[in-house]
Amino acid sequence: MVTAIALGAFVGMLDATIVAVALGPISRRFALPLASGQEVIAVYLVVVMATLPTIGRLSDRFGRHKAYVAGFVMFSLGSLVAATAPSFAILLVGRMIQAVGGGVLMAGSLALITEHLPRNRTGRSVAIVVTTQAVAGLIGPPLGGLLVVVGGWQTVFWAGVPLGVIGIALTLTAIPSSVAHRESGIDIPGAVLLSAIFLGVGAGISSLAAPAFGDIPAIAWFSVAWIALLLVVPAELMAPKPLVDRRLFRQSRFVSATLATLLSTGTLMSCFAILPFWLEEAHGVTPVIAGLAFLPIGVGVGATSRIGGRMGDAKRTQLVTTAGISLAALGFGLAALATHRLSWPLLLPGLFMIGCGNGLFSSPNTSAAMRLAPRDALGSAAAVLSAARNAGVITGLGITGAIYTAAGSSRADMAAADIFVSAAIVCVFVAGIALMTYRPIRALGVTQVVATEAVADAPLTIRGQRWDRIEPDGHLTDSVGNPPASTDDGTVSPSHRVR
Repeated sequence: MVTAIALGAFVGMLDATIVAVALGPISRRFALPLASGQEVIAVYLVVVMATLPTIGRLSDRFGRHKAYVAGFVMFSLGSLVAATAPSFAILLVGRMIQAVGGGVLMAGSLALITEHLPRNRTGRSVAIVVTTQAVAGLIGPPLGGLLVVVGGWQTVFWAGVPLGVIGIALTLTAIPSSVAHRESGIDIPGAVLLSAIFLGVGAGISSLAAPAFGDIPAIAWFSVAWIALLLVVPAELMAPKPLVDRRLFRQSRFVSATLATLLSTGTLMSCFAILPFWLEEAHGVTPVIAGLAFLPIGVGVGATSRIGGRMGDAKRTQLVTTAGISLAALGFGLAALATHRLSWPLLLPGLFMIGCGNGLFSSPNTSAAMRLAPRDALGSAAAVLSAARNAGVITGLGITGAIYTAAGSSRADMAAADIFVSAAIVCVFVAGIALMTYRPIRALGVTQVVATEAVADAPLTIRGQRWDRIEPDGHLTDSVGNPPASTDDGTVSPSHRVR
């Protein structure tokens, strides 16, 4: 089961980066400037982000197992369309189909991990997804380069077809069926408006340096997002079954974890965006060496993700998330110092610390947020977190690209230093969010916890609020399945009650 879930996480993230080195051949094949070829990457990221809320709600309604299979089907179909595209427009259509499938797989991997594996192992399980996605993002460009050399740019897309078929087979044979939570209808206005918001923001940020989708400027995309935002609030308040489950946003910890996900991903992507341009243009480094500069980040994430997950499962979420993102801030500080020629040896240690810090932070932060989600809204919760992560990717890439383009190659070192310092400041802010969000229960006014073996189904009261049961896995919930916001990760031992 873990293999099937990891494959979905891998495939969904891999396709966001694997086409990067194929942009040149694609642009030449369709007689386009390279800037237009960038749309192949931008359209994937933007469509994933725009469709995730709807995807999450549909998976909760019809079953996350069925949705996961559909994700592999869509991904394979999109890969086939892109590989055989006779025109650039058809290629973009294929990428959009791939993006819908990839969004299902990225969000579905989190939801299925949380649904089928024990809660006391959620952190370690989420670490597998986090590590897999990090590895996929890092090996995408070199793997894409190899495929282009072997069989041309079409091979990058043909590779998605067998991966999708394997994923379908593994999901059908290894992942248990999910319970479908049938509801009357889908919030169509909410789906359209939320998609318009994410589309406008994503396309707008991608167009900051230069128009990324045709000749439409960034201000036009941001206007679309702003109008949709004004309309979506009353629409969602009036909807009987809103697209994004309202219970998620009644949990302050879930909201904080989502914000932290967006900001931490944005800082990491700013590093991904600046490294190759800065090293190649300002210091004459070859593309191969610039690509190798990403390895310390990947090694750091891989080395610490499991540690972070285990510490989160051991109820050390506050410690590990705060320490992890603080370590990333220190790494960005070292990278900023390395922009000065006399301090360049600090770059690789700084990048390794960035990777280690993000590995420690991401797994427990994500697993804590998923623990807080009601069991019948895991798909929506995973979609919200995945949308935040994709928003961070687009924001980090777009803003960094705009800053670097405005600075020019003559001021490349100064621009890189500014970006690294800004990322460090954001990481310090995220550390403050983690410190406040994951305060243990003792810090929130619960006076005493006493052992008892007979109260697993008895009503509890925490700070005047009634909680109706402790589920067998130790999850404290109210009558509609909401966990309390005042316990570390929303869990308590089944053999305890609060007095």
